[in-house]
Amino acid sequence: MIRPLADSSEQQLLSALRTGDSGALRRIFDQHYSLLLGDVYRIIPDEDTCKDLVQEVFVELWRKHTEIDIHTSLRAYLRRSAINRALNYIKTSKRIRFEEPDQIANTADTSPRDIAQQEVQESLEKALHAAIETLPEKCRLVFSLSRFEQLSHREIAGRLDISVKTIENQITKAMKILREALLDHGYLSLTVISIAKYWWEA
Repeated sequence: MIRPLADSSEQQLLSALRTGDSGALRRIFDQHYSLLLGDVYRIIPDEDTCKDLVQEVFVELWRKHTEIDIHTSLRAYLRRSAINRALNYIKTSKRIRFEEPDQIANTADTSPRDIAQQEVQESLEKALHAAIETLPEKCRLVFSLSRFEQLSHREIAGRLDISVKTIENQITKAMKILREALLDHGYLSLTVISIAKYWWEA
């Protein structure tokens, strides 16, 4: 995936950071802290842990401020740092054990039609995210890395130090759980599962 390059305002902010301007760090913190919390929470749904990990990202950014060299956008750089810290936290704390199973953007819509479509979309998203929250931790982790971080099965396996087969098994398990969790949503169930299935296979 092609990452956007840092724009001129970000380049100026990074230049100030490299000179030791603590105000630049504060501006970066204010702009990205909440977004990074959301990124990490998708993988580790524990607020205190997320806050600690995101704060570590900014501590490390300041520690290396004189040598910082970002070729992507600042958002992409910080997001990747936060995700890597979340993964390292999971691996070092051994919060998740993977075992091979025996079996396998907001727009202002004003027309009635647009409003109705927006409501359907919101219902779909709400139903899907609620279902994702019911997934066991390791299934949710694989799902998040696959769909939110857009990593391939092989990349996920490498990061978590497990086999591609395990990733495939977790995906199969997640799809089964999502289907069962969405049965009460009627027509939404089929639609959301179709979307989720497309996401997994994309």
